Amino acid sequence: MKKILIIGSFITDLVVKSERFVEEGETIIGESFHQFTGGKGANQAIAAAKLGGNVEMIGKLGADKFGEDQIKSLRENNVKHDNVLFTNTASSGIGNPHINAQGQNRIVIIPGANSEFSTEDVQGFESAIRGADILVLQLELPLETVYEAITIGNKYGKTIILNPAPAAELDPKYAPFVTYIAPNEHEAAVLTDIDTSSDIGVREAASNLLEQGYQNVIITLGQNGSYFKNKDSELHTPAFSVSPVDVTAAGDTYIGALAYGLAQNSQITKALTYASAAASLSVTKMGAQPSLPTKSEIDQFLEKTEKIKK
Repeated sequence: MKKILIIGSFITDLVVKSERFVEEGETIIGESFHQFTGGKGANQAIAAAKLGGNVEMIGKLGADKFGEDQIKSLRENNVKHDNVLFTNTASSGIGNPHINAQGQNRIVIIPGANSEFSTEDVQGFESAIRGADILVLQLELPLETVYEAITIGNKYGKTIILNPAPAAELDPKYAPFVTYIAPNEHEAAVLTDIDTSSDIGVREAASNLLEQGYQNVIITLGQNGSYFKNKDSELHTPAFSVSPVDVTAAGDTYIGALAYGLAQNSQITKALTYASAAASLSVTKMGAQPSLPTKSEIDQFLEKTEKIKK
């Protein structure tokens, strides 16, 4: 089985849920509070591992209770974590998602120890990158650190998946090294300066990203599915109809499931469908990591969906 290496962030989610979002200067009474281990890197690692993937996670935590909880979560979900670093100069990262009755969210993130994960740290893990098959990256670490990981991954000919979230402008010189860039429509708009609110805009943004040098483009579109394009083909994969409860980890679930599919040498059509099903299932539960589906859950969901179609 191909090895998936996630280099990324740890964020503990302090989740507040209320009927609606708070307005400026307003105080409202909420419905519930929950604490969940998360972070784009950790979520994607566990998402792939829960499907049966061979997964390792590298990142940086504070020497605190949040850090302990993150390691416990990786261990319980069979994610290799021997190379996770700890620091005494910053706390572990935290996020504060605010979720309304429709399952929509607004999130504030304090990166903490994630911001201390340096290019030198990545260079120290060159052997781990060399020993992996698929490298998955996001943007909750410093950009220079991400660029260094891309450079090392390219040096050894690795399949590199870049999830450019949170949205940021990227140095185009690294684009040709990235095998798959997978933004959502808002991140694609930032990367291309193209309005992605229409189907035409999404296609134009994908073409623009290919022109920038990225090898394959996947733009996730929420309830509208995803759009894939490379120099040879294009494909729209529809989403599955579900009743959303919390969309916090949908994107991370998608990326983790995509990495798993590619690790299984799945055809891109199958990998995208599987990732879409995983993301759809994830929004039906509260919390980031608690919502990540297992392989059996996805397989049953796909089987049930096929029966409904017939």
